[in-house]
Amino acid sequence: MKSISFAVFLTLLVFVLLVLGLNYFPYGGVADTDIVNLSTNVQNAMVFSITTGDTVAFGDLTPGTPIAAPATGTIASVTTNAANGYTLGVHDSIAGSDSCLVNAGTYIADYAGTIATPTTWVNTGLGITLYAADTNKEAKWGTGTTYDDANNKYAGVPETVTTAHTVTGYHSGADTSSWAFKLDTPASQKTGAYSGSITFTATAVLS
Repeated sequence: MKSISFAVFLTLLVFVLLVLGLNYFPYGGVADTDIVNLSTNVQNAMVFSITTGDTVAFGDLTPGTPIAAPATGTIASVTTNAANGYTLGVHDSIAGSDSCLVNAGTYIADYAGTIATPTTWVNTGLGITLYAADTNKEAKWGTGTTYDDANNKYAGVPETVTTAHTVTGYHSGADTSSWAFKLDTPASQKTGAYSGSITFTATAVLS
């Protein structure tokens, strides 16, 4: 009897616990929600490099016979998250009408065209042209499509940074522009080896 009574007691205890448990943790319990607001301000990022044509060798120049170079183009690659695009400027830090090409104090002249108004090649000097661009090749640079195209238009490289190419709007990947140079001198140019450098500057447009 005691064993039976104990078994009955255990059964009743389990039953009571189950009932209490179900009442304490009811099916379909009440739920509530709230929200967490998130915010951030993404800052500007930019990666810029000359991926091809960062060394331009014109080779031997015969005055009166212009040389265009490099055949690969000088490729400027810009990756930026700027909402309003970027500008690409050029300069050579050389005052007046001289180009960056110098030999013991004697300079080869800048080409006469300007960044604002490039011209089809005439006469002599060192000139730069934009012959291709992923986005917005400006019409002022002519209709040429290769580094030595006769339809390219050229400008001398200015002393201070001057915007030569503008890309508007956001671009998710790398945006490239293809540049080339042309060189000629008058017969009076002193013989010898000339060298120098120009600088490209990419600037994000934030507003």
